[in-house]
Amino acid sequence: MPAPALSPAATLVLSTLRDGPSHPYEMLATLRRRRDDRLARLTPGAVYHAVDRLERDGLVEPVAVDREGNRPERTTYAVTDAGLAALARRTRELVREVVPEHLPFPVGLALVHHLGRDDAAALLHERRDALVAAVAGVREHLDGLVSRGLPRRYLLDATFQLDRTDAEIAWIDATLADLASGALSWTEQPGPSFRASAPASTQETP
Repeated sequence: MPAPALSPAATLVLSTLRDGPSHPYEMLATLRRRRDDRLARLTPGAVYHAVDRLERDGLVEPVAVDREGNRPERTTYAVTDAGLAALARRTRELVREVVPEHLPFPVGLALVHHLGRDDAAALLHERRDALVAAVAGVREHLDGLVSRGLPRRYLLDATFQLDRTDAEIAWIDATLADLASGALSWTEQPGPSFRASAPASTQETP
């Protein structure tokens, strides 16, 4: 039976160990410094759980245990050859595979027609404002990192997410414009072929 796919947290933890051995607290600090907590839920508990699982699977191994003062012992881990192979394999899977994303926003869009027109428009405006605020200055920040010498390939995840957010803002703008002009009707009813009961011609006969 093939090993289960690495979780996002475990994959990111493995990535920190490519640069050398580390203990879980340092791993978390590195991930937060790289802002990888945008990509997965990275709490102390999540990181320690990921490390435990990686150790059980032979993908990382303890290389040192130390204690500073009265603090608890800290175990330093290194990635194994199997861990490096698993990281490369998982990276290829994540880039290549198209996996359905069950995001909450499309669920809301599937149901928003039950709300009033003004309510729906107000909610879309509110979401747009939140998205614009979230990305304000982000592109300038990324451009600044590149100008300071960070190769663009290190920012592909950030630029992808930024472009996807820009595309969502553009979609909301177009939808709101159609709603305002009447091109998107909020009163038109479904045609006969979309009635709750199927037409008699399509019903099965015994």
